[in-house]
This record gives sequence, structure tokens and C-alpha cells, in this order.
Amino acid sequence: MEVPDGTNVLEAALSNNVPLEHFCYQRYLPVAGNCRTCMVEIEGPKGSMLTVGCNTKVAEGMVVHTDSPKAKAAQKSALEFLLLDHPLDCPVCDKAGECKLQNQYMEYGLYDFRRGVPRDFKGGKAEDIGEHVMLDQERCVLCTRCIRFVDEVPKTSELAIVNRGHESTITIFPGQRLDNPYSGNVTDICPVGALTLKEFRFKQRVWFLKKTESICPGCSRGCNITVEQNKGKIYRFMPRENSELNKTWICDEGRFSFNHWQENRVTEVKLGHGIRSLAEGITELAKLLEGISPDEVAGIASPAAALEDNYLLKKLFEKRFKLKNLAAPFWGKPGQADNILKLEDKTPNAQGLRLLGIDTEGKDLLARIEKGDFKIVIMMHNNPHGQDEARAKKVFGKVNALIVLSVHQTKVAEQGSMVFPMRPFTEKNGTFVNATSRLQRFRAAYEPENPDIVEASLWISRLAKALKVEGFDFEDTPAVFNAIAKDIPALNGLTFNSIPSTGKVLDLPPVGPEPFQGIKCQPNILGKAKA
Repeated sequence: MEVPDGTNVLEAALSNNVPLEHFCYQRYLPVAGNCRTCMVEIEGPKGSMLTVGCNTKVAEGMVVHTDSPKAKAAQKSALEFLLLDHPLDCPVCDKAGECKLQNQYMEYGLYDFRRGVPRDFKGGKAEDIGEHVMLDQERCVLCTRCIRFVDEVPKTSELAIVNRGHESTITIFPGQRLDNPYSGNVTDICPVGALTLKEFRFKQRVWFLKKTESICPGCSRGCNITVEQNKGKIYRFMPRENSELNKTWICDEGRFSFNHWQENRVTEVKLGHGIRSLAEGITELAKLLEGISPDEVAGIASPAAALEDNYLLKKLFEKRFKLKNLAAPFWGKPGQADNILKLEDKTPNAQGLRLLGIDTEGKDLLARIEKGDFKIVIMMHNNPHGQDEARAKKVFGKVNALIVLSVHQTKVAEQGSMVFPMRPFTEKNGTFVNATSRLQRFRAAYEPENPDIVEASLWISRLAKALKVEGFDFEDTPAVFNAIAKDIPALNGLTFNSIPSTGKVLDLPPVGPEPFQGIKCQPNILGKAKA
């Protein structure tokens, strides 16, 4: 086989579908080579020798045996040593089902237990070491993944190994807590149940969770995640590997935002003080709009809504109202940024609005609404004044009808004459464009039970049909995206399903820096075979 120069033996094997046990190795962290489970036999001029695959670079003409009797005996012995004093917590351990120790034993171990004396458990159990993380020292196998992560990525170095030999344990430094903004990642890279999340402990067995590829909407970085749910309830967001973007990490702010998308939801169509069906609400709104001049209708799009939603809202204003009366003002203050992943812009799709040519400032439009220039305002997934009720009343007080399409109950939604529930990104398909102009796709994790909660793009299509506006024959988001791709040169040739899982960088000037500025977090050569 042929792999790029500098590839280690382990990556060369895995990238060519050659199974090889490994434990302490993590693609984006420095190589430690301390677990010894990736032992291979390499032929040399003086005979064969055993070495660790993760810390051995390939060379021209190298002959490697991963499953010879000598290599398999070394691998099995290393695994047996790791399990020597490991507690049998599997029935109660949250890592069960995605534990590398379990999986490796079933794939490479299956040996007879040889210890003749009771196990010697070390360290404490269920120790609170941070805002989000619990430590069970007796489960730790000293792979040092967590230590290397806090040393290399957030560079906070809260964790270390103390004592020597068989007494060695992982712990936090005295007087410190594991409270850095990326602390949750240590539980992902922990191959066993030594480090677990408080927010997930004893909540759900991982084999019940259905996983869906998605994008974190917490900021304009657009980190790749999986939404993990069971029976319509989200239990966690987990990072999804993208070597070009977030590697295998996400920040705690994005990780623990999953409850936000399930709480304080708009769940019913409200017209005045009454509750109606979606069809009745759209019919009544269409009647209201029929007698209104196009100049008297304003639209507020959203940098938090999908590309498809904003595109159809723009199209509706082009064909039925006035495009100059549409904008997408950002409702919040810039957030905290860092040189790892977090960006100041806390919306996922402001760059998508720029791609569509929609005004992202909207100050003039809000001023005109406050002056009373419009009788009707249609607001989609936006909240220009946060929870400032007085400001919301002042701005929208002169509007005859405020039409709100919202995921959450907000102060603006409370002012709405008509309020329609909107699906969040976890319940719909769609695309975002991040700050570095990477187009990325997300998919619906589950369908809401209430049929009146629809995607904003489909709501707009139904309203357009009720207004007898042509060109809105869309039944799903992929169809909307495919129409956008034909309309916008930067997307020409793409379809929704052809977007790579890692996204596609568009010919659009970036508005934010690349991730991991000044941090050595590059992969240890991805050994994709050439021949």
C-alpha cells in the first residue's frame, strides 16, 4: 500500500481498513505510545521486532505484520494488563456501549482471566472535579488523553498523573477545578468511564440514542456535531470529526445548549388570544395581507435561520412586497471569542445572509418600523431586542399586526398579533454558511408530534400559495436548496445531498479567522491510501 510520507503505521493500517487495536492514540493530540496495545511486528535486516504502531513512521519497503502470532500475543498482553485491576462497573457505567475497553476486549481479547488475587482498585469514585465533569479514578487506565488535551488545546493544564508505578492516578492540581471552556471534551476522548459528564450521567443508555449529523448553531464557527436523541428527547450534542474545522472538539457553550432547543417553545398557532390550526392561521393571514399595500409590509429575516428559510422569505418580498423592506438585524451583543473555536458572532448563518444579499444590519428598517411606516411586520426567528419588553413595545407599538414565526416564547412573540411555531435546526433539514464561508448541511434528528409545527421555508411556501404567488412549489428543504443552487453562482452545480459531510468552502470572502490560531492541533498525517 502507498500512504503519504510521515504517516504512522497505525494510521496507515486504519486508513486501509486493516484493523489494529489502539487505545491512548488520538489523531489530533501528540503521540504518547503508553498503552502498547497497537503493537506490530516489523521485519528488519536482523529479523523481526515488536514496536508500537502509533509512534513508528512508515518507510519505503517496510513489511508490517499486525496479526502475526507474536504481534497478537503482544496486543493481547497489553490489553490484559490494562484490565488487570479495572472494576466491573459496566452495568452502571455511562460509557458502556461506547467504551473502547469493552470493544477492544471483544475484538482482540477474549482471554481467560488469570489473576489469582482480588482486584486492587485505586483512587476515588465519583469525584467532582469541575462544573461539568466527574472523575472515577479506579476506572482510569492512564492513557493521558485528557492531560494531553488540556495541555495542548485550551492550554489550562488542570490535570496530571500523581504518584508512581501501580499507585499512579489522574487528578486535578490542588486548588484547581476543571472549568475551562472546553472541559467537556475530556469526557469524549476518555476511552473508558473515568471522566463523565454530570449532564449525561445516568440519563440514558447510549445504545438507545439515535444519532443525526448536524451543525452547532451556537456561533458562526459552525462546529460539526451529532444530535443524539431517543423518542424525541435530546440527551446530548456530541462533536463530529471534521479535520478541516473543529477536529473532534466543541466548546462547552455549544455542547450544553441542547436543552435550549427543547424548552420554552412555541407549540401552537395563536391568533390574538385564540388558538387555531396552521391552515386557518395562514388563510387568515393571507386575507389580512390581500388588502395591504406592498409598501406597508416589512420583513425581518434571521441570521439564526437556515439558508433555505431566508431565501424563500427574500423571494416572497421580491415577488409580493418590496425587497427594500426586508432585513435581518442581529438581536444580541457580540459574545466572547477565543483562538480555538469560539467566535463573537453568536449566530450560525450571518454569512448565508450575505450570500443571499440580505441586509444584516437592519437599523434603518427598525427605525422606520418604530416611526410607524408599516402596518404589518413579518418576523422570522428573530428577536431584535432580546427580552427587553419595553423596547419591544416601543418599536412595534405602531404596527397594526405583528406576525411572528418563532421557535421560542420571547418578548416579541408576546407582542405578536399572530404567532406561528417554527421548527429549530434539530427538527428540520437545512444549510448554514459559517464565518469562513463553509457551506454545511444539517438534518432533522426527529419529527415533532404536532403537524402544525413546520419548517419556516414550508410555512412561507404555503403563505405564498395562499397569496397566489407563483414559484413556491416546494415540499421539502432539499428542493429549496436545489433551487438556490441554480439561482446563486457560488452554489452552482451543488445539490442538497451532494454537499460533503465536512462542508464546502464557497467563493465568498470570510468574515472570521480560521480555528486553532497558534495551536498545534494538526492530524498525525491522515494516511489515505493512494494505491
